[in-house]
Amino acid sequence: MSEILVIGHKNPDTDSIASAYCYAELKKELDKSNRYLPARCGNINKQTRYIFDRFGVTPPPFIKDVYPKVSDVMTHKVVAIDVNEPVYGVIRNIDELKIRITPVVSGGNRLEGVVSIYELSEFLATRDVQTKPVLHFRAENFAKVIKGHFHYRGKDEEFSATVMIGAMPYDRFRERMEAQETSDIVLVVGKRRDIIEYAVRRQLPAIILTGIKDEQDLDIDFSGYEGWVYISELDTAETMRRLQLSLPTKAVMAKNVPTCVEEDYLETVRETLLSIDHKGMPVVKEDRLSGIITRSDLIKKAQRQLILMDHNEMGQAVDGADSAKILEIVDHHRLGTIKTMTPIHFFAKPVGSTCTLVFQQYRINGVEVDKSIAGLLLSGILSDTVILKSPTTTDEDIRAVEELSEIAGLDYSEFGVDMFSATDSLKTRKPESVITTDFKMYEEFGVTVGISQVEVVTLEEVEEVKDSLFEALETVMNEKQADWGMLLITDIIREESILLTTGFEAAEKILAYNKEGSQQFRLPGVLSRKKQLLPEVLRVLEELNG
Repeated sequence: MSEILVIGHKNPDTDSIASAYCYAELKKELDKSNRYLPARCGNINKQTRYIFDRFGVTPPPFIKDVYPKVSDVMTHKVVAIDVNEPVYGVIRNIDELKIRITPVVSGGNRLEGVVSIYELSEFLATRDVQTKPVLHFRAENFAKVIKGHFHYRGKDEEFSATVMIGAMPYDRFRERMEAQETSDIVLVVGKRRDIIEYAVRRQLPAIILTGIKDEQDLDIDFSGYEGWVYISELDTAETMRRLQLSLPTKAVMAKNVPTCVEEDYLETVRETLLSIDHKGMPVVKEDRLSGIITRSDLIKKAQRQLILMDHNEMGQAVDGADSAKILEIVDHHRLGTIKTMTPIHFFAKPVGSTCTLVFQQYRINGVEVDKSIAGLLLSGILSDTVILKSPTTTDEDIRAVEELSEIAGLDYSEFGVDMFSATDSLKTRKPESVITTDFKMYEEFGVTVGISQVEVVTLEEVEEVKDSLFEALETVMNEKQADWGMLLITDIIREESILLTTGFEAAEKILAYNKEGSQQFRLPGVLSRKKQLLPEVLRVLEELNG
C-alpha cells in the first residue's frame, strides 16, 4: 500500500489547507488500495485554525519537505539479537536469512552495537597466534549452543577466561596448569577424575565434560566448587567449536557504530554508509532501534507521491517536489505548470476557489459530503472569494456555497463575517507574519515580483502599523531576491484595498491606482490579487518592456 501526500502550497491559506484535507478524504473513499494523507508545508493562520476547531477536525500535519529520507527505503522489521544471546545466533542469521549485519540490543530494543561478517572474521581469525585469547563467557549460553545439560551451577553468571582441553597425562596437565598465571580457564575434558578434581580445587570458572554416558558414574564431589559443570552430549572437537560460538554477542560486537534517524535525508546517509566498513547502518529513535538501512537500500527508487492542491508552479510547491512523483493537480490559478515525467490527472477551472473544485469531485464521484467536510469546503470558498464578493467568484462557486451551507446548517454570510473576524488585527500580528502568511512570487519580463495579501475587517489600523509593514516588506523582498514587492491589505466589509510597495519607481509611475503617499495606493473595489491586482502588474511590466 503506497502513501500519497495531498498537499497545498507554501504559505497556505484556508482554501489550500481545507481543499487538501477534503480531497484526501475523498480519495480515501475512492481508492482503498493506497493511503492518502493530507499535509501542509507552512504554518496555519488564525483564520484556518478557527475553521478547523469550529468543525472539530484536526488540521493536516506540517511537512517540511519531501526529499527522499531514510524512512522511505529502510527495513522497519529488522532482525536483531540481544547482547547476551550467543554469537551462534548471528551466524544463523547470515546462513539462513542472508542477513549481513545484525544489530545488538538490550532491554528489548536499546541499540548497543552491531555484529557483521567483519566482526565475526576478526573474532574467529585471531590476529596474534602466539597468545591464547581471553574470551568473555556467559554460562547460560552453553545450553543454547552445546547439546547437553548443566550438572552443577556456578556462582558467576559471566566471566572471562581462556580455554584448555584436558587430553594429556595428568602430570603434564598439572605442570601446564601451574605454569599459568591465572585460574581463569574453561576446561573441556572427558571422564578424567584426576584432572577434574584438580580443576575443582583450582576453582576454574567452568568445566565442560564430554563422553559422559551415565551421570551416576561421574561420582565426583563438587561441594564447595563455585564454578559451572556442564555435560556435553557432543564429542570434544565439536564441543570446542560450539563453545566459542556460545560467547554473548556483546563480546564480539562493534560498539559506537554510526547511526541515523528516519528523518535523515537519504543523500546525507548515503555518504556515511559508503564510507564505513559495515554495509548497513542502524536506524534509531532516542537510542532505540527502529530499523536498518543497507547499501542495497540505496539503489531503491525512493520517491514520494504527491497530489498538489491549489497550485501548479514548482516555486510554490513543498520543498523536494521536483524529486517526487506528482500524480494529480487540482487548482484554480493561472498555469505555470509543473513538468512531469508521466501523464497525470489535472483538474483545473477558472473558479474562485479550489474547494469548489473538490466539492465538484465529490458530486462527480457520487460521494456523500458530511457536515464537517461541508463546513471546511464552505470555509475555503468563502475565504478565497471574500464571502462571494471577489471578482473571481463564479456561478459555480455560488452554487457550491448554497449547497454546502445547507449541508453544514450555516448562514454563509454570517459565518463568513465570523470567519474573517477570527483573523488577528494588524496591530497584534508580527509584521513579518503579515507579509509571509499569504505570499506568492511571480516572474515576468525578467522582473521578479512578490505579492502578499492580508484580509481585514477595517483599514483604520493601517496608518498605525504601515511603517513596520514597509520595513518587513523590504526585508522579505530582499530575502526572496525580488525586484518589486507589494502588500495588498483588503477590507472585506467595505470592499476596497490599500497597496503598499517597495518602491519600484518606473513601474509605480504607471500603475492605474490612486496614490495616497510614498509607495502607497488606494484601490477601491479591488479584492482579488489574482484577478485584479496581478493583471495590472503584468500590464505595467509589459509596458516597461516595450
